[in-house]
Amino acid sequence: MVQSVLQIESREVLSLEIQRPQVIIPKNIIVKCPKCKELLYERDFTRNLKVCLKCNHHFRLTAYERIELLVDPGSFVELDADITSADPLQFVSQSQQYAQKLEIERQKVQLNEAVVIGHALIENMPLALAVMDFRFIGGSMSAAVGEKITRAIELGIKRHIPVLIVSASGGARMQEGIYSLMQMAKTSAALAKLAEAKLPYFSLLTDPTTGGVTASFAMLGDVITAEPGGLICFAGPRVIEQFMHVQLPQGAVTAEFVYQHGLIDAVVPRQDLRKTYARLLHFYAHIGTCVGSTLQTPLADQDIQSQTQGTGSHLTSWQTVQIARHKDRPYAADYLHFMCEDFLELHGDRAFDDDHSILAGLGILAGNTVMFVCQQKGRTAKEKQYHNFGMPHPEGYRKAYRLMSFAEKFNVPLVCLIDTPGAFTSLEDEEHGQSSAIAANLYLMSRLRIPIISVVIGEGSSGGALAIGVADRLLMLEYSIYTVAAPEAAASILWRDKSFAQDAANAMKISARELLETPHLVDALVPEPVGGAHNNHSLATDYLKEALLKHLDELRQISLDELLERRYQKYRAIGACSLVETASTSF
Repeated sequence: MVQSVLQIESREVLSLEIQRPQVIIPKNIIVKCPKCKELLYERDFTRNLKVCLKCNHHFRLTAYERIELLVDPGSFVELDADITSADPLQFVSQSQQYAQKLEIERQKVQLNEAVVIGHALIENMPLALAVMDFRFIGGSMSAAVGEKITRAIELGIKRHIPVLIVSASGGARMQEGIYSLMQMAKTSAALAKLAEAKLPYFSLLTDPTTGGVTASFAMLGDVITAEPGGLICFAGPRVIEQFMHVQLPQGAVTAEFVYQHGLIDAVVPRQDLRKTYARLLHFYAHIGTCVGSTLQTPLADQDIQSQTQGTGSHLTSWQTVQIARHKDRPYAADYLHFMCEDFLELHGDRAFDDDHSILAGLGILAGNTVMFVCQQKGRTAKEKQYHNFGMPHPEGYRKAYRLMSFAEKFNVPLVCLIDTPGAFTSLEDEEHGQSSAIAANLYLMSRLRIPIISVVIGEGSSGGALAIGVADRLLMLEYSIYTVAAPEAAASILWRDKSFAQDAANAMKISARELLETPHLVDALVPEPVGGAHNNHSLATDYLKEALLKHLDELRQISLDELLERRYQKYRAIGACSLVETASTSF
């Protein structure tokens, strides 16, 4: 695990901590907000972390202000502060030599380059740090910037600690031509090595983050966050408007815009940033630290028996459907709320959208970090619309794919909670590749080198359920269902009338108790409180949590190679075939 005390190599160190002189700010100094034009007393404005008290506009911070905001006091150790840009092209623009411009910038900003790197602690947890400063030639990417950021990443690899990069940049530095462009490849290659070392990379986007920085290290984070209102894009509004002759709508290419389109995980207000990164480091610190499989107060077998006496073994599949769909039945979010000591939702497919029917993120379960990928329906009319009735779009499955891969990268076990009437069907979803998105998940899950448990907590229908259902252990709650198609859909296909849904459900034998008899399919039933989980959410969660811990503990005892072979053989064995005798034919 990571070290809590960093060994400092004196030849690398140029300053041991940030030395910031105390400044007494007179009460009558006024700052004008560029967004809402409000006049602010600088003392109040500074105490509010340079965020407008009226409109919440986040003013830009210097690199050292940003570091002071994020890390434990006195813990930052700056490295390589003497690295600065050369002038490889002997560049001259408007009668000014680039070398002269660099010297002017150094004197004005009191930095040698547009990034500060080093290492620090956040709540005593170490990380490597690179923080860009927009004041230095617009935070543009020079060879020196690329070199320093690469060194910060290599520091993370060398010391086996997470890396955080804070971006603030107008893009490539034109005065260095192709040398600037190649820094995109250099920093990306370094991050690929960091990924191979199974070390986390956190990316914070601040105003502005554009151009080659956005198209390289800024958007490669395992977790990407942004401050509210920041400009986040490849081509800025001015470039788009000049080349395409179109006026961008208000709010386009902002932090909120990229969040809405699934490109980042969260928009985090400045006052919450340190807490957010502390939580992320906490999740990382709890990977694989707990193997125990019991609850604090485990439920005895007789307690389970007494709470589930009179359960519905006599119920038909159609009657079970009604319980599985009960409006008060706990959904994935309810189970996560009761089960996890902490849960951090992650967002977006990194390509187009954030589908809210897939609820996914990192959770702490009995002291251990777990990746949860769940289908979420929603209880109220507003929630149902928000979660699309638990029916994922392709973007939802691609978000699931991303976070399953995330789990494998950091050796985090994967738990999937299935509860869907099926994948969403529309022309737009076909255009976006619904079939290929589901197929990619089946392919990925079959070979993920981590333990996987999938649990049907309500209804699981069609490939929309199976897309997060390929697992080492498949569990079903006692009153859940799993089916090739929703009963109504099957009735429409076979009876050509959805009113025959009851007949279809009973004929297909879709209840958990019936499916338990299918060889190699369901590994265990999870009991529910008398009458169903909707009668006691807390007790239902206890049963589920105990089952998860039991099966996770068992799976951890199996080598990864054997785990994958068992997973393959599990699905290889499912099916019912017979041979038809035919007369031999000779030619």
